[in-house]
Amino acid sequence: MTKADIFHAQLVEAVHHHEAGDINKARDLYLAILEKDPENLRALHLAGLLCLQCGELDGAEQLLKAARAIDADNPTYINHLGTVALRRGDLDGAAAMFEQALEEDPNYAEALLNLALVHRGKDDLGIAKATLDRAIMADNANDQALMWRGIVARECGEGAEAIEFLLKAVNINPNNLEALNQIGESFVDLGELDQAEKCYRAAMERAPGVASFRGKLASCLGQMGRFDEAKHMFDEALHRNPDDPALLGGLALVMAESGADEAGREIAEKAVSIDPDSIDAHYALARIYTRLGDNERSTAEQNRVRELAPDNARYLAALAG
Repeated sequence: MTKADIFHAQLVEAVHHHEAGDINKARDLYLAILEKDPENLRALHLAGLLCLQCGELDGAEQLLKAARAIDADNPTYINHLGTVALRRGDLDGAAAMFEQALEEDPNYAEALLNLALVHRGKDDLGIAKATLDRAIMADNANDQALMWRGIVARECGEGAEAIEFLLKAVNINPNNLEALNQIGESFVDLGELDQAEKCYRAAMERAPGVASFRGKLASCLGQMGRFDEAKHMFDEALHRNPDDPALLGGLALVMAESGADEAGREIAEKAVSIDPDSIDAHYALARIYTRLGDNERSTAEQNRVRELAPDNARYLAALAG
C-alpha cells in the first residue's frame, strides 16, 4: 500500500467519524495525516471545517488559509474563510471574502447564500432577497437558499411569498425542520392557525425530542382558544426543558388568556427572572395586571412589549384594543 493509499484510508475513516459526530476521533485522524503530509488539501479543508463546526475559529482560519495558499484558484476556501469572519461578527470582512469567491465563480451558490446572510445581518433585506434569488438560480435544489428566501420574505411582511419558498425547501428536503417551523410561523402571521397547527405537528413527528416545536404548537392552540390542549402541550414541552423562558412565557400567556391570572402571573415572573426579554411573559403580565386593575404595572408591561416587539401585529393590536 502506497503512502497516498494510507492517507486516503485515514481520510475516509476521519470523514466517517466526523459525520457520525465523533469529533475527537476525527480531529485526531486529520492531525495525524497533516503531521506526515502538511499540504494534504483535503485534510486541511476538512479539519478547518471541523474547527469551524466546533467554534474554534482561530484554528479554522489557520487551516483554511493554509489550504488557500496551496490552491489559490479554488473559491471554496475563501468562502469558508468568509464564514469564519461572519461567525466573528465581521460583516464587512465576510462580505469581501464571499464577493472574492464569487469573482472566481459567479454561480457559487453557497457563497451567494452566505453573502445574502451578510446583507440580512445589515438589514439590507432587498439586497438579501436579490442575492438569494441568484443563489436559487445557480442551484434550484438548494433547500437552504430556498428556506432563507422564505425567511427574508416573511421578515419583509410577504407572508404568502414566504410560504411559497418555504414549501419548496421542504419538498426538496422533508427533514428541513427550520423550514417547517418557519411555514408554521408564516401561517400564524397570516392568521391561518389550522395550517400552522399542521406544520408544527409535522415538525414534531420528524423531531419528537425538540421541545420548541411542542411550544409553538401549544401557543398556536392557545390562540385558537383550545386552552386545555395548549396547557397539556406546554406541560409536555416543559417536562423536557423545565427552565426554558420561551416555554414558560408561552404557558403564562395561555394561563392568562384562560383566566388563570394568579398562576399565569407566577409563571410569567419566573420566565422574566430567567429571560428579562421574554415577550410572551411580559404580554401575559400586561393582560393580567389590566384585569386586576393595576394600571401602573399594566402600562409598564405594555411598554416593555412594545419595546421588545415593535413589529408584532398580534400583540400590538391586542394592546391597542
